[in-house]
Amino acid sequence: MFVDKQTKKVVFVAGASGGIGQAVIEKFEAEGWKTVGFYNSKKPERGAEAKYYKLDVSNWDSVVGAFEEAFTDMGRVDCLVNCAGIYGYKSLAQYDMDTMDNVIGINEVGTYLTTKKIAELMSEGTIVHVSSTAAQVGSSDPIYAGTKAAVAGFVKSMAKALAPKIRVNCVAPGVTESGMTKNMNPDRLDQLITLSLLKKIAEPSDIANGIYFLASDESSHITGSCLDINGGYVLR
Repeated sequence: MFVDKQTKKVVFVAGASGGIGQAVIEKFEAEGWKTVGFYNSKKPERGAEAKYYKLDVSNWDSVVGAFEEAFTDMGRVDCLVNCAGIYGYKSLAQYDMDTMDNVIGINEVGTYLTTKKIAELMSEGTIVHVSSTAAQVGSSDPIYAGTKAAVAGFVKSMAKALAPKIRVNCVAPGVTESGMTKNMNPDRLDQLITLSLLKKIAEPSDIANGIYFLASDESSHITGSCLDINGGYVLR
């Protein structure tokens, strides 16, 4: 698809170093967008044309600095995709306050801060956050599930607040091949695959395709919604 460089849309991808984030970069590039990735520790190597900036989504000063620098460099932003997220792998009794603050800071506060700043920079466009099936059915990690439920509720609120110029949606992935999955108990992973109607876990590209749909004009009449991408693990 040919898109003139002067009119190419620009997507900001927070959490770009993760499997889903990298798949999002590649999907948007394939569709002719300019891509900007934000990472916290390790700079990604994939994405042929992506520009990358260091970012801590849980820190307001970091969000302001990184987003403003990227916006100055790119000249515009048309979509924010927030894939930044971590899993504590703990029961509530096992959580200490530092770990709890970190999970909440990245998964939940990071969602608020990135949205707050992008709304200052974007005159019109789309925002897509990543929730989880854990928000719908719970998880062995209750703090993670709680943060992802907060994302879904926040998306509905911001869809109302930013309409009609900015559409806000989220996706709720089920088990997906990623860093989180690699650290999961193998027996639990097998159980989740068995419970899926499609009997497999998602590839990051499966999630990226859904995110791109919500970012694109193909979903121009959708806002305040959550797209389930879980292979039939949760039906609602």
